[in-house]
Amino acid sequence: MSSKTIYIVPIEPIDARYTKQWYTNIPAIINEEITNRGLDISVVTIDGKPITDVTTSGAFLDFGATNVYKASQTEAISRLFSAGKIQAGDKFLVTDAWNFAITAIRYMSDLLDIPVEIHGIWHAGAYDPTDILGYKMAKPWPHHVERSWYHCCDYNYYATDFHKNMFLRNLGIEPEYHHKAVRSGQPHTPIIEQCSQFADTPKNSAILWPHRYNDDKQPAIAEDIAKAMDTVITQKMNLCKEEFYKQLGQASVIFSCSLHENLGISVMEAALAGVIPVLPDRCSYSEMYLPEFLYPSVWTESFEAYQQNRAQVLFFISDRIVNRGRYLGALAQQRDILVKKYLKPTIMINKLLA
Repeated sequence: MSSKTIYIVPIEPIDARYTKQWYTNIPAIINEEITNRGLDISVVTIDGKPITDVTTSGAFLDFGATNVYKASQTEAISRLFSAGKIQAGDKFLVTDAWNFAITAIRYMSDLLDIPVEIHGIWHAGAYDPTDILGYKMAKPWPHHVERSWYHCCDYNYYATDFHKNMFLRNLGIEPEYHHKAVRSGQPHTPIIEQCSQFADTPKNSAILWPHRYNDDKQPAIAEDIAKAMDTVITQKMNLCKEEFYKQLGQASVIFSCSLHENLGISVMEAALAGVIPVLPDRCSYSEMYLPEFLYPSVWTESFEAYQQNRAQVLFFISDRIVNRGRYLGALAQQRDILVKKYLKPTIMINKLLA
């Protein structure tokens, strides 16, 4: 009996995002588990056509180039099916489920009578009104598409319960299909070591604001805080990952006022690096972080709300800088929560290798 294959359909690798790390980390994590378990499974990455390592302003990806990448992945997968390379029992891990290749895989699997499993990782989409896709495409068509991809997949992965529940609720997924939705830690395991090396680095008084420069992240608030306190707005500095980690490791506080957050990689990286999070009590933050690191959501629900609560926001931040020692115990506990629950893809790996 021939060995089974896991085909990884990656999100395009962009250095400024974590996707470049995922491109190498995900195959490495899966192969390590295959070896540890003594399984006869091959891992193959379905590359897309090379594209420029840039993003659309304020976005996670380049909205044009991403379709070039996904279209070439779809072509490559179609050629594998056509050539008889895809076997019954093979699995596909689509690391960004907003990918029309999912439709093609299910179409070919059904019509060619080659049963395969599709596993998709959801990041964001039009189902989320605070995401750029949500407020630019608040129309029926993307919601129908997202529901279709959800049903095409055997397993849909979400990094937080907040994200999973929002998806199911906003797209009206019927309860009998909720078993397809799985909360699993994501394949960020390598950043544990990469960022933890900065945990004992001496901290300056800087505040780090690490987000995309887009409305859902409210950069105007960060810009105003910068008038009063030493604030590093990383997206204005065009940093590579190594430079970003250097800035991260030296900062005292990482600040967020995001209206949209389904996980928050940079904040997790900061906590691992010994940086104190200062976060609104909303979105995924409410689920993931201890009360010591959450300020009332109403303080930054809009720029106008921030202006009314500016003094309280600044005091909350400065207290975490001046009285850093008071929060180190909670920070150690917080790092343990992130590592155990959100940074290791154990549940996803177990389903892939079942």
